[in-house]
Amino acid sequence: MTSISPPRRLASWLLFCSMLVTLLMLWGGFVRISGSGLSIPDWPLINGSLLPPFSESGWQTVFDTYKHTYPMLTQGMSLGGFQTQFAIEYFHRFLAALVGIVLLAVILRAKKSAELWPEVKKPLLWVGGLLIVQAILGGIVVKFDLAAQALAVHLGIAYTIFGILLWQALRLSRWGESKRDNFRKFQRFGKEAVIASLIQVVSGGLVAGTGAGLVMNTWPKVGDHWIPPISTMWGDWYTPVIANLWQNQILIQFFHRWWAFVVVGLVTHLIIRAMKEPLSTRGRVALRALATVLVLQILLGIGTLLMKVPPHMALTHLAVGLLLFSLLIIITHEMAYSQDASISPSGD
Repeated sequence: MTSISPPRRLASWLLFCSMLVTLLMLWGGFVRISGSGLSIPDWPLINGSLLPPFSESGWQTVFDTYKHTYPMLTQGMSLGGFQTQFAIEYFHRFLAALVGIVLLAVILRAKKSAELWPEVKKPLLWVGGLLIVQAILGGIVVKFDLAAQALAVHLGIAYTIFGILLWQALRLSRWGESKRDNFRKFQRFGKEAVIASLIQVVSGGLVAGTGAGLVMNTWPKVGDHWIPPISTMWGDWYTPVIANLWQNQILIQFFHRWWAFVVVGLVTHLIIRAMKEPLSTRGRVALRALATVLVLQILLGIGTLLMKVPPHMALTHLAVGLLLFSLLIIITHEMAYSQDASISPSGD
């Protein structure tokens, strides 16, 4: 029986970690949509403990804290309803802790290899640092009542963590294979599409955080305009005025819906360029799926807007967006390799 090489074994661990991050992001979307994000008003502890209450009096104490902190959110809420929301948010925190534990295990495993550690040290430590930032942002989201800008940055960093983990998993899975000449030239088109889609994700976080999807529910025009009046997209009713960028619902929605066309253009360009290249089998499979996923995401975006953000559609929009982001990363990575990539001693 052939043993799995250390690079490929580590690649499997990184892929597993990226899947956990995927689950964490999708569950985070469910937390927001279900209105459970503030159901644990303390952070990082819960009434002095990392564990949920185990007695009725303990539950009542936490519930009383929630009602005192957010009286408008708890009108008519029963203890049972609170416990359901608490469980949803608590599982989100549990998944975040699990991602951190698995990443630590991956780092310790990688450090045992004198050959692999220099190659993965920098990206893995970056991910570790971003996870710490995420934990702090999670606390800020709680302390500042789910501030829209914190939510958007929180989502953007989550995508960045996922992207780094997936890229490293792909890189290690091709350890020892030679790359094409001028491969960076081919990958440039993919990287442009990845960056553009990440910007779209962050703007989508602002749309969700500010409730911008609940206004101007028309398409393709924004209300009665292709471009809304500047007086509605930039005003001095926000202090400071720069806060229009993360608080003005019309401006945020306008940017999100029209930046989508930039993403479509760059992804289409990538598809056209990639079709002319001798991609690996993995790259060709991702390329075939990309156009379908792109169209599906566009339709979901339009439908979510026109139907005023139904929860199931909003969560599906998030999931398909993550799938699109994943395919872009896979294609971009695979453009460095030919279908008949030969084995070389180098792991570059």
